Order: sequence, then C-alpha cells, then structure tokens
Amino acid sequence: MKEALFDHVAAHYDSWYGTELGSVSDQVERHLAQSMFKAPGPRVLEIGCGTGQYTGWLVQEGYEVTAVDISAEMMALAQTKLAALAENTANAKPVHWRHADITEILDQLVFYDGIFSMTAFEFIPEPEKVLQKLFSHLKPGGCMVIGLIAGRSAWSEYYAEAARSNPASVFARAALYSKEEISSWQIGVPAEIGECLFFPPKVQTTAEALAMEEKKEGNPGFVVAKWVKD
Repeated sequence: MKEALFDHVAAHYDSWYGTELGSVSDQVERHLAQSMFKAPGPRVLEIGCGTGQYTGWLVQEGYEVTAVDISAEMMALAQTKLAALAENTANAKPVHWRHADITEILDQLVFYDGIFSMTAFEFIPEPEKVLQKLFSHLKPGGCMVIGLIAGRSAWSEYYAEAARSNPASVFARAALYSKEEISSWQIGVPAEIGECLFFPPKVQTTAEALAMEEKKEGNPGFVVAKWVKD
C-alpha cells in the first residue's frame, strides 16, 4: 500500500493532546462521542483508529474491536499503546488490526454490533455512500457513530487557514461538513446529532473553554452523528 495521508504526521500526532487546547478539545469531544456510543453486543468495527486514542477506550468497555486504518505508521503507534494496555487490563478482548483503506474492503466486512469512527470521514470520499454500505453491515439493534470536525464553524476556518498556509497539511485534503449536511445524508434511518466544541481555537485557557462550552452558543466545531439499525 502506498504512503497514506497521515503517515508523515504520525510521529507527532499525539503531541496535540498534550497542549492545553488539544486536551480540553479532546475532553469535550470524547465525552460526547462516548456518551452516544452504545453497541448491544461485543463486536465493533473502528474506522480510522489512528494512534489508538479511542481504541483503548473501546477495549476497556469490553468490546472486541476490529481496528482499520490506512496509515501503517499511525497503526503501529496504536498497536504499541494497546499492547501496553492489554498487560494491565484483565480479560481484555483482542484487537484485530487491518491496515487498509476502508473504501476498498467494504465487501470484505462481516456484521458488527457497532461501528465507530472519529475524525476519519473528513478524509473519505463520498462519505454518504460509504456510510450506507457500512450501515448494511450492522446487526439489528446495532449503532454506528461517527465524529467529524464541523463545517461553518470557527474550527473549520482554523483548519482551512492551516491548509492555505501549508498546502502539504492533511487538512488540504479534508472536506468539512455542517451538521445540516450530515443530517441530510440518507443512511437508512434519521441521524441523531450531538454537538460540542462551542469554544474557538483562539481560546486562552481551559476554564474559559469550558465556560463557553457550557453556554453552547454559535455553531459547534465538532459533530457526532449516530444511526441505530431497527
């Protein structure tokens, strides 16, 4: 497989979470995404596992995860994290790793109780079509949850500026969708939409960010969409 979009940023990808802005952003995104994802059984497909930021949580929740990522470099970091986690987690189910482009293996997928993806569908062409096919791989009662950087927000402007100033930025290849656009996708059932990240990237402190988050004014910078199969 050729070098993937995120291979060259893998080594310092996690450094974002060590910054004050990255930490508080992750806190509010994670709270929303984790509160919305409830799979009725153990088998979960994670799309765009990256460095394993959510893979570890899924394992700790007791799920048997198939983790897919197009970047070998990102997945290698995730595997290291999960190996360390497994040593300290009793009865942890194994993670099944697949280094692949999800759009190229849709016909190879089995059936899952849950499908989970954070900040991957900004980089997947024709996300509505891909999600339709993924939804067909959910078991009855299963849920599919995806989190995306929201368009028409202070955060989409922030990443657009990053792409303009650096054409090599991964965000030069991102498509950022508004909550209205995501809601309009015809996946099979109506989407439940959760919103967060109401503070802008220029926020100065964690306390200021959380105060703005509580007010929930303006357009959200992050959207989580959930579809549950009847």
